[in-house]
Amino acid sequence: MKGATTVVGTVSVFLSQSPLMVQASEISSESTEQETSQVTSTNPVETESTPAAPVETETDPTNTAPTPEDTEGTGDAVTETPTEPAPEKPATPEEPTEPMEPTEPEKPVEPTKPIEPTTPEKPKEPIKPVKPAQPKEPVSPENKEAEKAQPTEEAETASEVQPEVPVEPTVVEPVQVVSTVTSPITNSEVPASAVASDGSIHFEKDESVESFIRKIGEPARKIGQENELYASVMIAQAILESGSGSSELSKAPNYNLFGIKGSHEGNSVSFNTQEDQGNGSMVTIQDSFRKYSNYEESLDDYAELLKEGVSGNQDFYSGAWKTNAKTYEEATKFLTGKYATDTQYNQKLNGLIETYELTEYDKEASEVAVSTTGFVIPVKNYTISSPFGPRGGEFHRGLDFAAAQGEPIYASKAGTVTAAEFHYSWGNHVTISHDDGMMTLYAHQAQYVVQPGDKVEQGQIIGYVGSTGNSTGSHLHFEVCKDGSLSANQLMNPETLLFG
Repeated sequence: MKGATTVVGTVSVFLSQSPLMVQASEISSESTEQETSQVTSTNPVETESTPAAPVETETDPTNTAPTPEDTEGTGDAVTETPTEPAPEKPATPEEPTEPMEPTEPEKPVEPTKPIEPTTPEKPKEPIKPVKPAQPKEPVSPENKEAEKAQPTEEAETASEVQPEVPVEPTVVEPVQVVSTVTSPITNSEVPASAVASDGSIHFEKDESVESFIRKIGEPARKIGQENELYASVMIAQAILESGSGSSELSKAPNYNLFGIKGSHEGNSVSFNTQEDQGNGSMVTIQDSFRKYSNYEESLDDYAELLKEGVSGNQDFYSGAWKTNAKTYEEATKFLTGKYATDTQYNQKLNGLIETYELTEYDKEASEVAVSTTGFVIPVKNYTISSPFGPRGGEFHRGLDFAAAQGEPIYASKAGTVTAAEFHYSWGNHVTISHDDGMMTLYAHQAQYVVQPGDKVEQGQIIGYVGSTGNSTGSHLHFEVCKDGSLSANQLMNPETLLFG
């Protein structure tokens, strides 16, 4: 018969520790291996392992229920027993949990799973019947997966609705990102704040923020008055958007304080930024941002954006104009949700304006005091730390104004910039040639914001106080020369020209 094995042989057993003699021949229609062996062993245990290995495993002795004779008998008896349990395995009702059985058609018919009837109706869940590898948790994981699947469908429908808000791509995106540019841009140098019971936000004063305000305060005042905008709001926005000038986008040579995208007069710089996909998920992309020559250009371009609006809507930011917003609070409230998506944007701006008294920049600038000789003092907040003339056995060429780092430096007289560069002793310095043939020099600057050939007006910002070059502290070294030679014998005492 096919698939059956006939065993023909003789067995001789010697009980007094005589060797067990087995002569057997196996005839199988499926196997080409015919084994006729005579096994001689001094240990009857070895006779069981030899024939059992090639025929089949003995891992299920409980299902075959062998007799004592099978377990204690000869190797021939063990080889015959595997043929009997083979047909009995599928009939055993206690083995549906084995990992070998999930593919059998009996599983889906099991009535013990009340949720199973509904799951086959879902076209997206054909995989779940194949997961009986977790027999103890068939119901709860499926329910959890079904619950998770439903909100994702709702989220997809919600994300299809939100893309209707792309009115702000020109300005707002860098606010969220900065992360990249985006995340670091926001609040990196803004001091710690506290929220009051009425929802207002109060900031602690910080020297780095004050230094930044000194740099952009006067240009913001001038630009705000020219465009009917609140300089206080512009300054507060610049603090938030650029991290008080600490972001890479706002630093030299980019000077982009507001994260405005695109190019300015053909100049741009690329940064990685994060974009909201409309469903709350962020993706990192590379985009171009406007690049300026100095902070004043950035402020001026931002004012132009607020006045001219976006493409197709000139009045997009009109709610921030002084003609429509009677107070700076109204302007900041309008910008919330319009310029930035931060729901507390106006509270942050208001807190900065109050903490740093930025409303002073909304007022008209006081008249610059011009000396009788036609010069103005090049810094506003200062202490004279070293006069002109002999000093400690050497000759001091100019007048030193001790001032805070970042204090704006103003052109003492109108003229043309002849140099803006680094010198081993003067550090970052600027020289201006005046119409009367005289020349002024401004040394040890943290940075200058003019270039050779620039025409500057009296009182225009040309740089910021620092301590570069041969300097022992933050100050401005100011020189006045009768001509353009800057020779020691042609130098004049600046004190007599400024205060005389």
